[in-house]
Amino acid sequence: MGKIAILLAVAAVIGGSILLLQSSSMRLESDERQAERQEEALAREIARSAYNRIISRARRLESANPDWSLEQLVSAVNGSAGKLTGQLQGGSYEAWVYPLGASSYGAVAIGRYGEAEHRIGSHRVMRGVLEVDQPSQVKVTFLESMAGYCSAIYLQRFVPRNNNGMGNNLGGCDPSNPALGGSCSNQRDVELRGNGNGRYIALEPELVFAPGNNRDGAEALYSTVLNPGERVNFILAVDADFNCERRGDTSIDINDPFYEYTRPALLESVGDFSQMQEGMYAMIQAHPTRPNVWRIAFEDLIFPRAKLEDVKRWGYGDRRWRRRRGPQWGERNGKRSYGGWGWRETDSRGYYKLLDFGHMPDFSDQVIEIEFIPVPAS
Repeated sequence: MGKIAILLAVAAVIGGSILLLQSSSMRLESDERQAERQEEALAREIARSAYNRIISRARRLESANPDWSLEQLVSAVNGSAGKLTGQLQGGSYEAWVYPLGASSYGAVAIGRYGEAEHRIGSHRVMRGVLEVDQPSQVKVTFLESMAGYCSAIYLQRFVPRNNNGMGNNLGGCDPSNPALGGSCSNQRDVELRGNGNGRYIALEPELVFAPGNNRDGAEALYSTVLNPGERVNFILAVDADFNCERRGDTSIDINDPFYEYTRPALLESVGDFSQMQEGMYAMIQAHPTRPNVWRIAFEDLIFPRAKLEDVKRWGYGDRRWRRRRGPQWGERNGKRSYGGWGWRETDSRGYYKLLDFGHMPDFSDQVIEIEFIPVPAS
């Protein structure tokens, strides 16, 4: 009995030691996970602060220099070092902007704390893109229709939220009101309806070109007078076959099931409602010499976001989607790319030269030109 008691006592001691060791290990693991979570939280906070700094700098420089090109803006924001870097809250950050297409730029910020790293980014169009600066009508011209898909074009007005309607202002007329009529003397009120959470209210899209294809040279005039401060969005609605059963139907709504998907040129930013973003399947470019004229080039096939962004930023390259290796590729080193080095060729109108491939994003499927035509005061 004495030996059994001794064995039981020894077993109890060993068991207690094991439990104590397990408990200590669990506390240590818990402390390590807690420390990792704290580092991750601080890295996110640093990245967000760095992102706000680079965006604030971009906005300030863009506002102070409205005539700058996209390349000038990017160079000035990033500075001679090519990026902003610094120490913050015991960690470090780097942030930079980069051109994306012809009228949009992206912003990236990386925050680091301890072993943790957090990266955030977004993109936005430059000020003034498809924005009305005086009472105007809109002329839309089809430049190219390289794809055989049946599609339609819709116009959507983004109206500033400061609109008060008519009757609440001196003289009963608000120049910023989205009204029908060319002047305050003949306007009639149009109530603001539609979606929007930030700076703009998105009105219901209106048909400009009915479903069809192969419409090179076709023109349409949107006769409603647009007011200063409005942004004008254009949406490609696609029926991805060649039958085009609703060809020429001017009564068709953008939400009709006839369309399989839509491609907006502009989107309200999810993260910053005061900004507009370029749609991933569209590339907007201002005319190099004619003010208030833009080209919108749509891609109507379906591709991953990475491929669309690569072409918009770097051009067509060698047209092979493969991993690039070597220091000459910079941030693309070790990543897949079509291998372009920018849009270096222009067409007869002065826009980026578009080609037709089919196996990769080419942004040449449906191409329109937008012109804001000033309306004389009545």
